[in-house]
Amino acid sequence: MSVEERREETGSEEEIERGGATAELVKGNILKIKWVTGKTSAARLFGKYGREGRPDFFRLLFGAIGGSLRSQFPEDKANELFNNIRNSQGFKDSLDEVFESMKRWFFDEIVPKYKLERGDVFVISTTLELNIETGELKWDKGSTQVIYWVRSDRVAEKCRELGITVGAGVSAEEVDRLRRERDELASRVKELEDRVNELTSENNRLRAENEELKKKLKSIKQLVG
Repeated sequence: MSVEERREETGSEEEIERGGATAELVKGNILKIKWVTGKTSAARLFGKYGREGRPDFFRLLFGAIGGSLRSQFPEDKANELFNNIRNSQGFKDSLDEVFESMKRWFFDEIVPKYKLERGDVFVISTTLELNIETGELKWDKGSTQVIYWVRSDRVAEKCRELGITVGAGVSAEEVDRLRRERDELASRVKELEDRVNELTSENNRLRAENEELKKKLKSIKQLVG
């Protein structure tokens, strides 16, 4: 695998290839997990060729959930929550549903869209929501991205699909244009992400302020009758 077809602003190349997860606790009991699978293949992630003859999907996801819990709670509490969640019926049912949904999405939509073939390497970046009280797991399909690497024997074909001239080589002007477009898109994505983070912080602040005002109002009502 020699050429990366597309790379979103999900982290450095090394972080994308290695995979991992980040998380935040929202609404008190919902753990929002941003999960990057790391470099894998369809057979390893969804098929029987993962570790111990079962899909790597489950091993990677369990690792992402465990790490996310440890990032939000003390280790003892995180381990207790993980065991409770893993053994809950809500988690078992929703885990199977998430796996089957992502598997169908990958083979029905992504494979034909990007003409992926057996053995092609890719990374999936997505967002999951885990209810730490019920164990229910939800997949945010809309946030999901696929980053894949084009085999060297298909580079010319991909260049033609993208409208890039091939033959004697890509012109310097074409390379400069693509670099400018890449930088502009990356800058715009960063601006939007910063804005989302600002709005999220402001929303959390207003929620906390609202709860405090409710408590004060309740106290005043109790005093004045």
